[in-house]
Amino acid sequence: MLIRTQSGEALAEIVHAYMSEMMGETDYYIFGICAGHGVFSGGKITLGIYKSKDKAKTELDAMTDFFEKNPNGVYRMR
Repeated sequence: MLIRTQSGEALAEIVHAYMSEMMGETDYYIFGICAGHGVFSGGKITLGIYKSKDKAKTELDAMTDFFEKNPNGVYRMR
């Protein structure tokens, strides 16, 4: 999956995306693991930052819908 980060500063080929809270913060992050890297071997990139868990889940849902319809498209994080 090609994904443009929310900041617009990176375009990455992502093989796995997930949502997580950061310790000591109230925001929810969506991270991606770049192609060629495993979950524990680095290659993690912040795709987007959201003010609530619901907003982050909504973005993951939008990503799912997009790639179901456009498997070769480039998703732009909101």
